[in-house]
Amino acid sequence: MGLPGNDLFLGDAGRAKFPLMKLSCNPADRPRHLRFITLCGAMVLASTLSCEGIPTSTEGPFLLSVTPASTLLVGVGATVQFEAEVIPSETAAAAMTAEESVTINWSSGNPAVATVSAGGVATAVATGTTLVTANATGFGSGTATLEVWVPPEVESYEAGETHFGRASYTEYVVGDLPIIISAPHGGAMVPEEITDRTYGTTVRDTNTQELSRSIREALIELTGRAPHMIVSRLRRIKLDPNREITEAAQGNPFAENAWSEFQGSIEVAAEIVTRDFGSGLYLDIHGHGHDIARVELGYLLSRNDLTQSDVTLNVPSLVAKSSVRALAGTVDISFAKLIRGPASLGALLQQRGTRSVPSTADPDPDGGAYFSGGYNTKRHGSRDGGTISGIQLEHHFPGLRDTVQNRNAYATMLADALVVYLEAQFGLTVSGPGS
Repeated sequence: MGLPGNDLFLGDAGRAKFPLMKLSCNPADRPRHLRFITLCGAMVLASTLSCEGIPTSTEGPFLLSVTPASTLLVGVGATVQFEAEVIPSETAAAAMTAEESVTINWSSGNPAVATVSAGGVATAVATGTTLVTANATGFGSGTATLEVWVPPEVESYEAGETHFGRASYTEYVVGDLPIIISAPHGGAMVPEEITDRTYGTTVRDTNTQELSRSIREALIELTGRAPHMIVSRLRRIKLDPNREITEAAQGNPFAENAWSEFQGSIEVAAEIVTRDFGSGLYLDIHGHGHDIARVELGYLLSRNDLTQSDVTLNVPSLVAKSSVRALAGTVDISFAKLIRGPASLGALLQQRGTRSVPSTADPDPDGGAYFSGGYNTKRHGSRDGGTISGIQLEHHFPGLRDTVQNRNAYATMLADALVVYLEAQFGLTVSGPGS
């Protein structure tokens, strides 16, 4: 795969694939532009309506409803099927006994943004917003709002550049270190166009976006180079980018596009790191509210896995299910030592004053609460292939995320630990400006 751009597809076999910054919002490839509805035993099918006594005036007692009422198309040529539904009043419905064929006429208020076919299929042309109108003589008209978003073409990604997605819901700051940082749950934006999620976790990871920015600045100060950083600026009640798209966006097309942009930006960063360094490290930044104030490092290993002896932890099946699978295959130490030995990332943090699990001091959660890693760690770590290994970092709030001073102090410790870790485990020397 070459230098990433707008043709980059996300994920691998079995995962939903979206072009970078592009997402089709066609709702389930609906085959009709007029819904089935029952009116006194008569059915509406395709673009015909069976009824009698229908007034020819648009002032009649009918509502012509268009669905989806509001939606988004991403990319030139993307399509969405609109449907129209005639909803009569009780009086009008009672008068319907015979058959009369009625045609739905579709139109776009701005064909330069999107065109609409005779069958109600809208096709994206250019960025903008237009009204899609369905008109039926004798039944009035109905409208829906259609927005088209055509992401700008990116020929190349340069370190220090910031790329925002649509409506700035996603932010990607390009780096030049073999480190990728993402913050999926620290956003604050609550746009009305995205309905609140009704299931799944909706609690915000307070100050994790700010913590990610502190980590980035600490790495710049220490090495003269920057990590790649991807931030979701939406509050978790609107989008959860650490879940698969169904739970993450819950059918909202604007949230689905933001999810695609977030995941796509991580894929771009991974492609750049792989091209420039051959391998690298992905860190998904989170916050926890557990009783024990320690950083939890998630490798996709369960609490029970971590309670096992080093001998058991080293078995191939546990190595294969971890998010650092690729790294484990290249280091000259055992998998158990990589996870909780003296040169593990947890131990390096512990040595610098931040209690961490797993580490030499805390080899397992010891019955305490523990997050082992989520969707992003599975998707962007090396469990399923690639050379980018991933770790989910869960941070307590008091004494770490709560103040600017504490965030900066921790960021400095983590940056120093990461430089040592990259050199020891990846064989990558990144310390010092221009290195």
